[in-house]
Amino acid sequence: MANKSALALICIYGEDSSDDDVSGPRVSTKRVHKDEDEENAVKRRERLPLPSEFQKVENVSEYTDDPSNHEGRLRSFPHERGNWATYIYIPYDKDHFGIQDLFSKIQLIIPSTIEIKPVDDLHISLTKTVILKHHWIQSFSDSIKENTIFIKKFMIMFDGIKVYCNEERTRTFLGITVKSGHDSLIKLVEIFDRCLLEYKLSTFYKDPSFHMSIAWVQGDFKEELGKYVTEINNVFIQLLNTYTQDTWYIYVNYLLCKIGNKSFQFNLC
Repeated sequence: MANKSALALICIYGEDSSDDDVSGPRVSTKRVHKDEDEENAVKRRERLPLPSEFQKVENVSEYTDDPSNHEGRLRSFPHERGNWATYIYIPYDKDHFGIQDLFSKIQLIIPSTIEIKPVDDLHISLTKTVILKHHWIQSFSDSIKENTIFIKKFMIMFDGIKVYCNEERTRTFLGITVKSGHDSLIKLVEIFDRCLLEYKLSTFYKDPSFHMSIAWVQGDFKEELGKYVTEINNVFIQLLNTYTQDTWYIYVNYLLCKIGNKSFQFNLC
């Protein structure tokens, strides 16, 4: 029975050779099949599964970014497993009533042909968004903690409205600029730049214009939005007196670092 199984495998995998001898009892393997048997043998060869070590992995779908999941915003870099988008920032953790009122008035000023949207996660960036490898996360966060533990708390006050565009020219922002606290912000940026350079990552902008983005639009609309900045600033000045003073400043007593879907908090002294 075993010899018959072996012979069947020879018929399937073997070449079109003539007389071959199999060890043990003499067995002739001379081809005696007719043409139609040949065709059947080919079909059987095609259906015979390969050993697992030679099989390729099929139907493995790669991650595809869907802009509809985040209001059409485009990634600055492709998603890759093991890479974590990372940035450090100061959160605006107050009630947003004054900011919401400002945005509503901006909507009345900007033409409806420009689809402007509010920024939900209000903050002041202290680094660009960079990519950390997974095995860097712990050492990077430790480095940030060690270098900020003796930084004193400070105050940030807001000034006026400016238009900004990201480096890729894929999004345009309206941001409230920083009036005070600039020296402390520069000191933090210098610290974070040194930490980033240890991993050969991009540092922050030279001569940065610190701001908190409050509205954005898809694409490069810097020139178009610039036409309305004076009118928006007039509205902003009115709102400075409408809402309490603490709406327009941040008392910075901690920083946040967003790494992928995780947040790390670093308290100042």
